[in-house]
Amino acid sequence: MTPKYTIAVAGLWHLGETYSVGLAELGHHVIGISDDEKIVADFSKNTPPLPEPRLAELLASNRAAGRLSYTTDFSRIRDCNVFWVTFDTPVDDNDDADLGVIWNAFEKAAPYLTDGALIVVTSQIPVGTSKEIKDFIHKKRPDLHFEYVYTPENLRLGEAMQCFFEPGRVVVGADTKEAFEEIKRIFAGLNTEMLRMSSVSAEMAKHALNSFLATSLSFINDIADICEKTGADVADIAKALRSDPRIGPKAYLSAGLGFSGGTLGRDLKILIALSKQYGVSPFVIETVFNKNAARKGLIPKRLEENLGTLSGKTIAVFGLTYKAGTRTLRRSRAIEVAEDLSKKGVALRLHDPQVEPGEIPIIQNAQFFKDPYEAAAGSDAIVIMTPWPDFRSLDFRKLVKSTREKAILFDTSNFLYDKEKDIRSAGFIYWGIGR
Repeated sequence: MTPKYTIAVAGLWHLGETYSVGLAELGHHVIGISDDEKIVADFSKNTPPLPEPRLAELLASNRAAGRLSYTTDFSRIRDCNVFWVTFDTPVDDNDDADLGVIWNAFEKAAPYLTDGALIVVTSQIPVGTSKEIKDFIHKKRPDLHFEYVYTPENLRLGEAMQCFFEPGRVVVGADTKEAFEEIKRIFAGLNTEMLRMSSVSAEMAKHALNSFLATSLSFINDIADICEKTGADVADIAKALRSDPRIGPKAYLSAGLGFSGGTLGRDLKILIALSKQYGVSPFVIETVFNKNAARKGLIPKRLEENLGTLSGKTIAVFGLTYKAGTRTLRRSRAIEVAEDLSKKGVALRLHDPQVEPGEIPIIQNAQFFKDPYEAAAGSDAIVIMTPWPDFRSLDFRKLVKSTREKAILFDTSNFLYDKEKDIRSAGFIYWGIGR
């Protein structure tokens, strides 16, 4: 019979809510720890901070079964044989990671770590941090025997529980066989491959993975720009690329405005900094980062090319969240683009099917509407940013009646490319990316 563990999970935002509930569902006794009393109180009401499919249901059932609880008391770590760090590592507006919350957690936890404990970090950390963490604990508790693992998260907003229970693989940065075997026992309920490597290789693997995804997106955006000049269709090009087994059907080849949210940008910045530290020229990585930073300027540029000066124009922006399936607005490219348009004197009419008005940052000359047809009223263009499924069921003939004559519908992720004929026949000028 697989042994069950008592696990303290520190850091209770998106990553922590997923892991605390997921580990409990695997049969372990889990104590979620945060110094934020409101978050702990919300968990105790079966209300996680960020909604995810199945999350609230599993939270309630595991709390009812007595396997899951939440507290602000870090001394409860002494009751656990595993200490798991799951903070969503903050990223500033320059895509730089701030590890302050992680170091603060280890400072609070160190006095309560039990001899023989397994310490696991899943928060995204720069390469070399695992060594610093182990050195920190050795300094604080010289006589403490512990094992250490770094296993980077691979969650997707809106699909977090599915990612936890059905991972394509689990990367395990374990410097000892004993630590690797413990992680295998903890994750015994998952039917997946466990890839063992050193902790520093696991750190680098996470940077490399995100940077590769970012490179794929910047590559297809370059192809999209060339397609627009030559008359080729990037949607067809992406199909051809994905059909090649050396690339694959799930390749990151969706042309658009680039990546946002800070996660991919953070890993690019880390690799750029490391390259400069060791005298390596990271030409490809730097180019990807700079290409993406410039990508959000595509919308104002294309609108100006067709509408002339944007001052005094009315633009509707549909979809404000970082991505579909989540209400997260932080580092949303849609918000960044709206702010840039506002600075050009545009009157903005904003709409998102999931966001409430009070959640949106203040943007000059902007109004928010829950109804998409009202949001489109009097607009010279509708820019669809976040590809919410709701937008596929819009009545485009009704929508175009709200807009000015010859209004543009700018589909910035080619989300509606298969509805192009319907959109054009309704009376819109339809734009995609690279088409």
